[in-house]
Amino acid sequence: MTDQDYDDEVEEEVEEVEVVEEEEDDDDEEEEEDPDALVDPLIAERERCTKSYECTGFKHAFTACQSRVQDDDIKENCTPEFFDLLECRDKCVGSGHLFHILK
Repeated sequence: MTDQDYDDEVEEEVEEVEVVEEEEDDDDEEEEEDPDALVDPLIAERERCTKSYECTGFKHAFTACQSRVQDDDIKENCTPEFFDLLECRDKCVGSGHLFHILK
């Protein structure tokens, strides 16, 4: 498989995902009208931890890698940086107050 074939395949998948997301957005509007909807505390805790001071360096390394790869068309991926960020986030979530709430 050549690079061009791979790029075409990825573009097709991205277009399919965008179509599916547009359809889901219509469903989300109906769900957002319910003010009593439950909010998953794990999602909020993950967002808080990703933005926390402990994970700032990992987040910066990941975003720098992403911009470098997108700007220069380098055949590199940011998998190590992404996993480092996820590891930091998960350690923060594990040591946070979330599990004290979820008895």
